[in-house]
Amino acid sequence: MDIRFLSTFLEVANTRHFGKAADNLYLTQSAVSARIKLLEEYFNTTLFIRNRNSIQLTPAGEQLIPYAKQLSAKLLEAKQALNHKSTRFLGVATTPNAFYLSLDEIFNEVAHQFPQISLRTDLGNTELLSRQLHERTIDMAFTTEPLKLDNVKTSQIVEIPLAFYAKSKGQDIEEYVHIEWSHKVTDKVYQQFPQCRNARLKTSSYQIGLGQLNSSETGTALLPDTENYPGLVKLDIPCDFYAGIYLNVIENNNIEELVAVVKFITNSLSVRGMVIGDSTS
Repeated sequence: MDIRFLSTFLEVANTRHFGKAADNLYLTQSAVSARIKLLEEYFNTTLFIRNRNSIQLTPAGEQLIPYAKQLSAKLLEAKQALNHKSTRFLGVATTPNAFYLSLDEIFNEVAHQFPQISLRTDLGNTELLSRQLHERTIDMAFTTEPLKLDNVKTSQIVEIPLAFYAKSKGQDIEEYVHIEWSHKVTDKVYQQFPQCRNARLKTSSYQIGLGQLNSSETGTALLPDTENYPGLVKLDIPCDFYAGIYLNVIENNNIEELVAVVKFITNSLSVRGMVIGDSTS
């Protein structure tokens, strides 16, 4: 028995729709159907009546709801109780670009600053991080796009200016390598520089884009204007593009260690002159 099967059951029971439940849980509809099927096999009973235009709970399904809620609540209570031990486990996930832009060194500093905390860090895309926050398998996430989730506080903590860099000095954007910093940045780039739509390479990875530019004899890319890039020159092209880093934390989470880590990270970014706003509350 996987406790997530019960969470899926409760979501379907609440929405009365497999598709809506899948969207809320950041799963595919087939994954939701498979979980319900396995749950029905486990209890050896039918939980839902699947009509063409509606889904209804069977009497067995109605009877399971309070037990599912109690089990979920008890497991959350057990998790909180275990977290009161001397070692605190915190789960942190980040999208690749958010990590390489500002967090790679900071996570090492967190480990030294908080020896009583066991920090688990992972990389993933925004869909994976949204699902992990929803399921509370991580405590916070750093992304380059704001996550719009219920019960999750999202704050922009970093704003990094971007500029065009090329293999040789010039005024034209040639052999453009497009790095997806955010949908907002992409829209602005395409609006101001329509020729960038015909990029020779489009990637969501800062490292892949930079590597492609370095390995070519020509090319241009929009890169953070906070680094030195050997072999590249900054083009004299006015632009007002910024890459943002967003901190996403589960609301009403009063874990003292989590609050301390968030403050430490934002203070560390502030020392580097990168932090904006207030994300410590």
